[in-house]
Amino acid sequence: MSTIPQKTQRYVISLSLIALVLVAYLVMEHSVNDWMMVLVLGVLAAISETFYVKLPGVGAVTVAFAITFAAIILEGPLTAVIVSVLGIVLSRTHDDKRGYVHIFNTPIFKTAFNISQNTIYTAMSGLVYVNLHTRFITFGEVDPISVTLSMLTFGFFNTFLMTALIISLDGGKFFYTWYDNFRGTILNVLAVGLLGIIVAVSYNNYGPGAVVLFFIPLMLSRYSFKLYVDMRKNYYDTVKALINTIEAKDPYTSGHANRVGKYAVAIGTEINLSAKKIERLKNAALLHDIGKIGIDDHILNKQGRLTDLELEVIRNHPSIGYDIIKDIGFLKEVMDVVKHHHEKWDGTGYPDGLKKEEIPLETTVLTIADAFDAMTTDRPYREALSHNEAFEELRKNAGIQFNPHIIEKAILALSTHHAMDLE
Repeated sequence: MSTIPQKTQRYVISLSLIALVLVAYLVMEHSVNDWMMVLVLGVLAAISETFYVKLPGVGAVTVAFAITFAAIILEGPLTAVIVSVLGIVLSRTHDDKRGYVHIFNTPIFKTAFNISQNTIYTAMSGLVYVNLHTRFITFGEVDPISVTLSMLTFGFFNTFLMTALIISLDGGKFFYTWYDNFRGTILNVLAVGLLGIIVAVSYNNYGPGAVVLFFIPLMLSRYSFKLYVDMRKNYYDTVKALINTIEAKDPYTSGHANRVGKYAVAIGTEINLSAKKIERLKNAALLHDIGKIGIDDHILNKQGRLTDLELEVIRNHPSIGYDIIKDIGFLKEVMDVVKHHHEKWDGTGYPDGLKKEEIPLETTVLTIADAFDAMTTDRPYREALSHNEAFEELRKNAGIQFNPHIIEKAILALSTHHAMDLE
């Protein structure tokens, strides 16, 4: 665990202790009556964990919750925790780089986190269910209020604990990190939970054989979700390919798009943009120079200052970028930000000479992030400025090139981001 940040180590240790306390409580207050059911559901949970779906960026999802939730309904939280832990311990996933991955070749901190996290959210959702069950209206064997609240509890603790882990590793603000990674998770939990209810009712009425039968549509739902995730991955791969194309033409901007994206997100978070706008801003930042594909290599890679005519050619790249992405469906939301990232607050920018509030707020954020990275990296015609020198340039041009209403918060966000990089 020496390569893991200390705050992450402390976080995982704390979760492990909480999980142990919860298990001790469950052992004292609950019991297991059907060990055959535990074995059957544990094996199915292991199969579900084995065929996980990798999410773009961070984490993975499985349909194991359906099995765990069935155990909650059938016997309560202690049985569900055992089934959940069995699913992790017995799973044997396949990774393209590492081959088959199981508990014996997984880093101890990761295993500790996975088992602790599963124990906590399973125990909490199970306790909600058993304490609320039959207190409300029921339809046959199902109490819709208790099962819904139990599923929401599962979703809350699952995403809360994962978000906290991401922040302990990479920093960031809680809500934006949660929104960026897990905003679609709750609906998935509710859908998989409904299948869990079917599994529980089937086991109660028809025995283990029926559970295996209903496990098939459960795995089909996993396949459908994988198709959706693959579509999202294709989206990210397309964006990445476009960025690589830009940087292949202009080697001096290597890494520029990613840095501008990080700066823009930091500024957007500091000024409290909505999570949706920050996501749009991040994608626009990554693609803001895509129009340079249409600029002659001689001009892009010229050693020394550009002539007025060459500058005029370079100034076409926002409009070229707009034309490139305007017909790509999933990029329509960012095309205007890409087009106007060289507009200036006083109206002397290009291509449309927008000024002041005519320029969308996200675009003014991108303009600051883009300029800051340009100033703090070497160019063929000058050396990079220090961060403090760049901050002074930003202040000097507030109200001229940059939005004066956000410049100080932008500088605060950039200085904080830089300090975090030095840690």
